[in-house]
Amino acid sequence: MLAVRRDMKGEESPMAQWKELPDALDEPGRQFVAELRRLKSGSGLSLAALADRTSCSKSSWERYLNGSYLPPAVVVEELARLGGGDVDRTLALRSLAEDNWSAGGEASSAVTPDAPPEPGDAEPVGPVDADAAAPPRRPTRRTALTAAAVVTLGVVAAAMVFLVSRETSGTVNGDDRRGEKAAFVFEPGRTHACDIHREDGLLHAGHSDTRDALLQQISTSWDVVEAQCLLAHRGYSPGLVDGAYGAETEKAVKRFQEAAGLVTDGHMGPHTWEALRR
Repeated sequence: MLAVRRDMKGEESPMAQWKELPDALDEPGRQFVAELRRLKSGSGLSLAALADRTSCSKSSWERYLNGSYLPPAVVVEELARLGGGDVDRTLALRSLAEDNWSAGGEASSAVTPDAPPEPGDAEPVGPVDADAAAPPRRPTRRTALTAAAVVTLGVVAAAMVFLVSRETSGTVNGDDRRGEKAAFVFEPGRTHACDIHREDGLLHAGHSDTRDALLQQISTSWDVVEAQCLLAHRGYSPGLVDGAYGAETEKAVKRFQEAAGLVTDGHMGPHTWEALRR
């Protein structure tokens, strides 16, 4: 946990006494975390306020700023903007840190990540319930019959879920791998989670299997969500993963195309998809 100063009102001060970084964290990782801390201080925000303004919880930011976990590119961009930093430079530092990350922690690629609790983290403690503190009562026959009925209902419900899942197998976040695709509806402010994995040697994010969809500004589709997820995973933040191909997504595509040695036109086509899924 971070050690912080508090003012006369007990409010958290934006100036923090940072915890020492893990010994296993190498130099690129240390430079990246140092930049995160500089941006956090430059934002003038407490950890709680930072959590309110970004996609991560307070506990996640504590772990990112302590070097325990590598934050996703999307939230790195959010912090860079809040702290008045250079977004491209910060993302480049993250990319270097990801290539050499060796801090005992893990890299996170989700758009709205929340790191799991570390050993020793205290859970919130509420008022003690007098009934909970009392010795357990011996179960009656009626109680036992009720419990058996609940278990039976649970088994039936699980079976129904299994049957439904078999009928809908192949659907991925609105996409049907058998060819049918649910219509994409753009909702301002709504973001989509990314399920980054490899399938048949190619990167996927769980929204579309396309390898040749033509995308450009004003496009809205699950293909755009897929592209945004893969760009963010590779360290080229497209802004919000909302399925809308806007200016931020086009800039991310151009940066990726330039790094991959492709024509830098900002449009997603077969060659860009091929490089993005490698």
